[in-house]
Amino acid sequence: MRNLVSVIVNFHNGAKYLKKCIESIINQSYRNIEIILWDNASTDNSIKIIERYKDKNIKYFRNPTKENLYRARNRAIDVSSGNLIAFLDSDDWWEKNYLSSRKKLFNNPNIDFFYSNTNLFYEKKNTKKLYRNFKLPDGKIFKYLVKDYFIIISGTIFRKKLFKKFGKFNAKYNIIGDYDFIMKISKSCRARAYNMPLLNYRVHENNFLTLNSKLYYEEYKDWIYSQEKENNFHYKKNRKYLITKLSYIEIMCLIRNKKKNISVLFKIIKHQNFYEKIKLLILFFLPKQLLNYLKK
Repeated sequence: MRNLVSVIVNFHNGAKYLKKCIESIINQSYRNIEIILWDNASTDNSIKIIERYKDKNIKYFRNPTKENLYRARNRAIDVSSGNLIAFLDSDDWWEKNYLSSRKKLFNNPNIDFFYSNTNLFYEKKNTKKLYRNFKLPDGKIFKYLVKDYFIIISGTIFRKKLFKKFGKFNAKYNIIGDYDFIMKISKSCRARAYNMPLLNYRVHENNFLTLNSKLYYEEYKDWIYSQEKENNFHYKKNRKYLITKLSYIEIMCLIRNKKKNISVLFKIIKHQNFYEKIKLLILFFLPKQLLNYLKK
């Protein structure tokens, strides 16, 4: 079917949030969809939640053993039928017009992927905050993403042909697989932005990135190393920004893991971005108890 959207939901033990996620897809105004629920060897009652739904558009798959998120994403892409691929993580949800807002442009061959602004939903405080409060750019957006990576995969729709042209997600990554893919395609592919926050991204204490700051730093460092080896035009032109980001991620990792010492202070002083340097200094000198409170 023309402009069939394959909505991929990857999850492992997602029972706590799965109902809200699935219903936000089922209730979309845009009806030409298939819903691929990819269960990465859950041991909770996720399957019982899924069995409640008799929607003909739902296709359930289960991995017998838990594996890397991006390998699971790739497997879900392989069984998808749509010419458009959307991802929605199981702890996030869409507004009703998330898909229909793009409907008129699905036939535009000059748009390769679509992304949306986001409401950050802070679970503990039960409050929402707009993710980015500026006009998001269209077109070839690599130069913008280098300075400020403002894309969340749960708010992104790709033409399936991109995965055939550029390859699927790099399964060696656990955290930055979507970053790696989007940075790669954004050099030559054209994006269309939607400034309305049609995605709700749930911020909670079990967010994988929050729990794995060291792994995030190691993966980003590996990504930078791969870009250094490739040494293409886009990287050379933007190397300063990317190296500065690596420095920021490293220092944040050290602070989060309570490794405040004189060497970390020197790293902060040498950091190239002035505003980030001020933020890092504040975090460095915050009492441990207050820092732990702010992390909640």
